[in-house]
Amino acid sequence: MAGWLLQLLTLWTIVVGVVQCCPELCSCQDKFAHQFADCAYKDLLVVPLGLPSNVTTVSLSANKIKILKSKSFINITQVTSLWLAHNEIVTIEKDTLAALVQLRNLDISHNKIVNFPWQDLLNLIDLQLLKMNNNEMLSLPKDAFSTLKDLRSLRINNNKFTTIVQGTFNALTSMSHLQIFNNPFTCSCSLEWLRDWILTTKISVPEPNLVSCEAPEHLKGTMVTLIPKLDCKAPTVKISYKPKIETTELYEGSTVIINYEALGSPTPQVSREVSGNCSCSAVDLQITWITITLALTVSGIFR
Repeated sequence: MAGWLLQLLTLWTIVVGVVQCCPELCSCQDKFAHQFADCAYKDLLVVPLGLPSNVTTVSLSANKIKILKSKSFINITQVTSLWLAHNEIVTIEKDTLAALVQLRNLDISHNKIVNFPWQDLLNLIDLQLLKMNNNEMLSLPKDAFSTLKDLRSLRINNNKFTTIVQGTFNALTSMSHLQIFNNPFTCSCSLEWLRDWILTTKISVPEPNLVSCEAPEHLKGTMVTLIPKLDCKAPTVKISYKPKIETTELYEGSTVIINYEALGSPTPQVSREVSGNCSCSAVDLQITWITITLALTVSGIFR
């Protein structure tokens, strides 16, 4: 009898301990042998402290969280599912997600995220579902998903991506579902690969009529899969000097005329930057210092 009472007391202590380490506004319980913390719809402004260290599923959806700090989840590294949709998140600090190496499901959709710490994803090699849709993200690095070989569903629709670099999805060998619609794509030479990829991939790419061009103007509203074949030639620049600086000795006060011609299709734009003390016009340099560096950056629709 005494042994039975001792076991009961021990069990009661464990239960009380679990309850005590659950944040006040959250509900923490075991579901299917997993620890679940439900903190959704609580008007929370920050990630609450005191989540159980053994929690595996955390729901923080539909709150008013604006920032995820680098130490927000440092004590709950066993999490496999993290739901953060429908908050007001603008900023996610670097390393916020990197420690969650067991994460399989991540939902940060329907927020206001502009800059995402893409390097954090490199650690999340077990990720299977990634929902990043309905944010304000502008750029997508080519290597963003390079380690996510188990990822099955990726949703990056309804952001502000203007292009996707060829090879971005190459590592996603398990993926079966990809949402990229409702992004303001610039349908230039650099996006031709996406047209061909969507037409040939076995991955489901829903709403193809909404995977469309925002620019250039004459292609606005055109489905990416219907982009016409473009005459694309990589940009190059030819530079000539008068006098020939390779054979001419230059002194302070000398004048060097620089001519450059940018070639490519579409016609690239050229920006120039001159370092050194000089009196410079668009086509000539008046040397007031012996060492001068001219840097030309060639850019345009072809990228």
